[in-house]
Amino acid sequence: MSDEHKRKVEVRSWINAWRARSGMAPMPTSSLSIQGVLPPPQASAGDAAAQPAFLSDIGEYVKLVSGLASLYALDMAIKKAFTAAGIVFPSALGGMFGVVVLLLAVGDKAAAGILSFYSPALNWIAKWLPLFYVASLVTLPLALKGIAGSELIKIMIILSVGMCATLLFTAQVTVFIRALVKTENKEIVKAKRASPFLSAHFVAWGSVAVASLAATAVGGAGSALGAQMALPFGLAATVGGYLLGNAVPKTLQGLLHPVVVTALVANAGAALHGAVYGVNYDAALKLYYSKGVGAMGAGDFLMAFLGCVIVSFGFRIYQERDTMKRHYPEILGATFLSALFSFFSTAFAAKALALNSDLARALIPRSVTVALALPIATQLDAPLSITAAAVLLQGLLGANFGPNLMTAVGIKDTIARGLAAAGTAGGLGTASLTSKEPEALPFCALSYSLVGILSTFLAATPLVRNALLGIVG
Repeated sequence: MSDEHKRKVEVRSWINAWRARSGMAPMPTSSLSIQGVLPPPQASAGDAAAQPAFLSDIGEYVKLVSGLASLYALDMAIKKAFTAAGIVFPSALGGMFGVVVLLLAVGDKAAAGILSFYSPALNWIAKWLPLFYVASLVTLPLALKGIAGSELIKIMIILSVGMCATLLFTAQVTVFIRALVKTENKEIVKAKRASPFLSAHFVAWGSVAVASLAATAVGGAGSALGAQMALPFGLAATVGGYLLGNAVPKTLQGLLHPVVVTALVANAGAALHGAVYGVNYDAALKLYYSKGVGAMGAGDFLMAFLGCVIVSFGFRIYQERDTMKRHYPEILGATFLSALFSFFSTAFAAKALALNSDLARALIPRSVTVALALPIATQLDAPLSITAAAVLLQGLLGANFGPNLMTAVGIKDTIARGLAAAGTAGGLGTASLTSKEPEALPFCALSYSLVGILSTFLAATPLVRNALLGIVG
C-alpha cells in the first residue's frame, strides 16, 4: 500500500469517526480495489466520495432547520386556533394526536416521506429533550416558599412514597393486563442512542457563559446590558449543566441523574448572574424564568419550544402504531388505573399524615402534567401554586430515581417502563427515561397525555370528586 493510499485511508477513518460522533452516516466507500492499489486517476474517487458526503451534510442541516421551524410554526398555529375556539385542552397534546391522525390519513408512502423529512429534527429533539423540561425545576425554590417546614416534610413523604407506589403499580398492572388478555409480546427494537457530545459543545457554551457574564460585570449592577445577558448566560448554564450531567459516571447517575444536574447547575448559574448583576436570589430566578411578567429569560426561551417538542411526539407514536394497536388493552387499562390509583393513594396518605386539607387537595393531581393538573386543582378548590410545585417535585423524584427503581425490582419491559415513568412523573419522567432508552418515547408520550386526560375526566365525575373530597376534607 502506497503512502498516498495510507493517507487517504487515515483521513477517511478520521472523518468517519467524527461523523459517527455527530450522529451522521459514514462517507460512501471509495472504489479502492481489494489489492489496496489507488483507483485510476480518471475515477477521482476521493472527490467523488467527498462531494456526495458534503452535499448530504448540507441537506441534513437544511432538513433539521426546516423541520424544527415548521414544527414551531405548527404549534403556534394550533395554539392560536385553540384559543380562538375557546378550547382549554392543551394545544400541544391536541397537535400531537393530530400528527398521528394526519400520518394515518395520508397513507404509508406519503407518511414515510414526511418522516424522512422530519427525521433530523426528531433526532435532535430526542438528544436535547431534557432541556425543555427543566425551567420550572430551576425556579422550584420560589414555588416552595411560604410552606411551613412540618407541612413540607409531610408533602415530601407523600410524594416520595407515592412516586414509588404509583411507578411500580403502573408497571406491574401493565404486565398483568397483558397476561390477562394474552397479548402477543414482541420485543421492542432498541433505538439508536444519540451521538455523544463533543468537546466543541463544552468550549462553545463555556465561551458564551464567560462572555455574557463578563458583559454583565462590565455593564454593572442594574444595567440594561446586564439584564440582556440573563438570556444567553442562562442558556449557557442550562446547556452546560446538561453536558456536565451526561459526563457524570454512569455509576453515579442513579443518584444524580443528568436532568437533576442540569437543573442544579442552571439554578446556580442564575444565582451567579444575579450576584454579578446586583439582585438577590429570588430576583435572579425570576430573570431566568419570568413566565411572561418581565423580559424573556432562558427558561422562557426553552419553554417556548416545549409545545413543538410535544407535537413532535406524534411522529414517534405513529412509528410504533402497530405496537400500540396490539397493546391497546394494557395501555388504556394501565393509564386509567394509574390515574385512579394516584388520586386515591394520595388522598388516603394525606389523611393518614393529617396534612392540611388545602395542601392535601393540591397534591391529588401530583402525577398529571401541569397544564392539566391546574384545572383539576381548580375543581378541587386547591391552591394552584402548591399543585404546580407538587407536580414538579414528583417529576424531580421520578426523573432521578424512577428508572433505576424499576431496574432494581426487575421491570425491564419497554412498554411497562415507558407507561410507568411518564404516568408517574410526566414530562420530567419522560425526559429522564428516554435520554437513556429512546425506544420508550412513544409509550411515554401516550402515557402522560392519557393519564392527564383520564385524570381530568375522573376529577370531573361527581362520584370520584366527592369521594376524594370526603377523604381529605
